[in-house]
Amino acid sequence: MKATHLFCCLLALCFSNAAWCQSVYRFQYNFHQPSDSISYNAFFIRYDDGSGLLRVRYKLPASGEDVLVETDVEENYLNDPIPAKNDTGPLFLKTVNPRFIIGNNNIRFNPPFFQFRYNARSKFYEPAAVTAVATKEAMNPRTSFTAALVEKSGLNKAFVSAFFSEDEDFYINLLKPATKGLSQAEKNTKLFLLLVADTLDKEIGPACNIDVVRTIETFKGLTDYLGIKFLPQTITGANYSKKNVELAISALKPAATDIIVFYYSGHGFRKQEENRRFPNIKLKTNHTSKQDVYMNSLNIEDVFASIIKKPSRFNLVMSDCCNNDIETTNATGSKPGQTKASGIDWNETNCRSLFLNPARMSVLTTAAENGQRATSKNDFGSFFSFFLTSSIKNYGSSLKSNVSWDLLLQDTKTQTIFKAKHTYCDKPYIPENICNQYPAYKIVFGNGK
Repeated sequence: MKATHLFCCLLALCFSNAAWCQSVYRFQYNFHQPSDSISYNAFFIRYDDGSGLLRVRYKLPASGEDVLVETDVEENYLNDPIPAKNDTGPLFLKTVNPRFIIGNNNIRFNPPFFQFRYNARSKFYEPAAVTAVATKEAMNPRTSFTAALVEKSGLNKAFVSAFFSEDEDFYINLLKPATKGLSQAEKNTKLFLLLVADTLDKEIGPACNIDVVRTIETFKGLTDYLGIKFLPQTITGANYSKKNVELAISALKPAATDIIVFYYSGHGFRKQEENRRFPNIKLKTNHTSKQDVYMNSLNIEDVFASIIKKPSRFNLVMSDCCNNDIETTNATGSKPGQTKASGIDWNETNCRSLFLNPARMSVLTTAAENGQRATSKNDFGSFFSFFLTSSIKNYGSSLKSNVSWDLLLQDTKTQTIFKAKHTYCDKPYIPENICNQYPAYKIVFGNGK
């Protein structure tokens, strides 16, 4: 077990340089059309989970009136039910829900549509084009478009104040971060991370191993930033068993100010006779019968119940697995597109809201509702886990404000549903076989009684 733990930690350190999943760009573009010859200056944020935010500033040609518009950003497949089967096809980002920060709704605004292309050398998607309508066609030759990734050092007052006022939460979080840090008593907080993954499974083992690495990296980054104690334990490989999981949970001895995080990646299933919302997790790699599976499984809700009996102030229990019949396994899809990170750091206020809130709280979340399958890819990991750890980083960073676990999990759910709807759960590749995967969660306050 110690060797596996060390191996995972080393992998986590390798991942750390590219861990942050927010990309900030400055876009400048002009369509040079008779109906639109405005020069636009834009602040663009893209998160690895596919969501994002755009603020674009410009002057109206006739009056010189200053206009600032904000939109949300979402991935778009242009009416294709399923994207290309490879992992390097074009990435389309659509701007939606425009809101006027300066100006009013009577002003005409053309929401831009951005195209990103995969760079085989950098292994990232990079902005390549802008169009005035959602299209796969090449950018009009008349259009001028420049894009620059803004590193953390470039997010200074001169740049940010062109798009955000000094009293906005975004500006305050980014340029006036909390500096007092944790008290010495708070730094004594321990975060117990118990990771359980079926890394030897022939079908999904490689994805499970990536999930472990990604989860360790996320919580190591968080604890390093806060300066609290990080106590990870992995139950993987030859140590993977129901007995070891039960012993590890029993051995957790948190204080009233501590944090417990339990994470599972592997096979899951439901028992039709029980009709429970949350799945059973299979804790034996090689089984001999259905009864053997049943005897070597736990329901994740029972794991949650065992953990919240402990005095820890915050508990997070996560499972990434199917919640379907015992014979099914994960569906496979293409990788989510990733862009180069800008190196945005954690934010103390947001981290306190999520993990150091004095009010006792426990969260249980799983990848799929009753009767559904989870989605993954062996050289990338499980999609729900990816979107969940991305959301933890997003909501814990300086690019978010007024954060909560409900908002974080709703974002995770939205992105997982969208990804599943662009993945086939079965062959043949017809619309009837498109996946439905709706992550489930519940939040319990106090002792949950």
